[in-house]
Amino acid sequence: MALGPLLAERDQQHHVGGQLVRQVERYYLARVDAVDPAAATQPDQIRERRWWTTAELHNTTKTVYPLGLADLLTGLAHGAPVRPVVLTG
Repeated sequence: MALGPLLAERDQQHHVGGQLVRQVERYYLARVDAVDPAAATQPDQIRERRWWTTAELHNTTKTVYPLGLADLLTGLAHGAPVRPVVLTG
């Protein structure tokens, strides 16, 4: 798998085990054939996995993180952003 361009970033602070931590996430474009949930670094935190179309992401009533993911994917129709999009939530 080749990693594509950096699309977005998200910077969050939250508590883990009573300690305030800063979490920085970077989202890259990647094309894959399959995803193996057994290879996840924290499989106990995975509640569900599935492939979503952009339309499904726009129309779901579920909370999907990062917030703004559907809009980011819709924007890819015009190519990768010149600078990474800053996501919140």
